Amino acid sequence: MHTKSSTIIRTIIIIISGIMLVWSLCNKITEGTFIGFFGFGAIIAVCVFIKPILRAIKFCWKKIPLRVVMLALSAVVTFFAGMCIWFSANMLIRAEVPVDEPKAVVVLGCLVKGETPSLMLNARLEAAVEVIEENPDALIVLCGGMGGSEKITEAEAMCRYLSEKGIPEERMILEDKSTSTEENIAFAAEILKEHGISDDIIIVTNEFHQYRAYNFAKRNELTTGAHSAHTFLPNLLNYWLREWAGLFVQFFDR
Repeated sequence: MHTKSSTIIRTIIIIISGIMLVWSLCNKITEGTFIGFFGFGAIIAVCVFIKPILRAIKFCWKKIPLRVVMLALSAVVTFFAGMCIWFSANMLIRAEVPVDEPKAVVVLGCLVKGETPSLMLNARLEAAVEVIEENPDALIVLCGGMGGSEKITEAEAMCRYLSEKGIPEERMILEDKSTSTEENIAFAAEILKEHGISDDIIIVTNEFHQYRAYNFAKRNELTTGAHSAHTFLPNLLNYWLREWAGLFVQFFDR
């Protein structure tokens, strides 16, 4: 009975991990694709080869040096797994944080294809319009410089989009030098503080991205809320996993 139960559990884990593995491989390729491939692939491999793995563990456990190595590796794996769970919980919490009367709306940059906002940037702009139209007195800061394949800055692309939606250009300030989330927030913070704003700020970006943006905002002494664009579901897993990598870098870069 015990063997049958363990087989059923392993089969369920393999099926779920297989689905997640396929999901990570069948959408937009990011760093998260490789994290998903190796992570879910490792889980499947462990479940398939559980018996020889257990025999190897028993053998190694009898050797003191190998036992120390195993304990150290277990501690490292537990730490990183715990951090990923912690990151995910905070990513969910920070996905939507309302601000009653925002003084400013900061829209974080994303890829521009030539002069056209990418699918993800377009989603951020759609979310930004919702907040901007509800808060006609809020200052608008559009963040993002120009990357290698971009013909205009991300800030300029966003300004054009919002202008076409009837948002007055005089409400917008273009931060067009940044090339990363950290710079988006840092340069936007300089602009906001020049206008005497350090709180009641809404950050607009994708849901998976809000927690890291919030951490950078705290470093720049900003008090922020969040309004999120929804990521296209087939792409969400890869971006979520990639964000773990970004959060680990942010965590250790203090």
